[in-house]
Amino acid sequence: MLGYTIQPPLLSLPLTHQVAFAALTCERMLAAISWFDRFEMLPGTPLFRTAIAALCAFGLNEPIEVDEFARLQQQLEAFWPDLDESTNPAASYAFDACVALSEALALVQDQELEHLVQCATAATDTVDMYVQEVTGVDLPPDELNTFLEASPLMQRELARQDALVQALTTEPELTAAMLDQLRFLNGQEQLVDFSVF
Repeated sequence: MLGYTIQPPLLSLPLTHQVAFAALTCERMLAAISWFDRFEMLPGTPLFRTAIAALCAFGLNEPIEVDEFARLQQQLEAFWPDLDESTNPAASYAFDACVALSEALALVQDQELEHLVQCATAATDTVDMYVQEVTGVDLPPDELNTFLEASPLMQRELARQDALVQALTTEPELTAAMLDQLRFLNGQEQLVDFSVF
């Protein structure tokens, strides 16, 4: 897996901005949950949408109880796919999405910056896994990392994260209009193309 070095400007932003970044990263990974849901009786997409909305509300300084994030974390733990038992072809991708959301929810609750790093890393881990799976590449670790870093999908994801960070650093306080602009920067396409499977 590629190591992700989060940009220093993001680490110095207010917690609201950091949570907005995490929420948009989770939103970007929502397609993995939608794909996972196609093979499950109990869908996870409603939970993810509710949690992302709560994270965005926090980012906008809207009134929301911190207990709500603990409750969502518990629901997420119950949904989280077990990779040792699941036969769902989307399980590994859903697992990464759960990591991202769990870290975002934890960020609100204890404000540890490591959660922000792990949330961003979950997205690059998904791209890493997808590129290896689709290309079937088999290289020594150093060459593999170089190959993955150069892949268009990885470059696109890193550019997305960079664009969000740059936009967030220009706004002292987030507004609904700014959040809409951030969603535009986040891109409309999926993180990866699950239709190839």
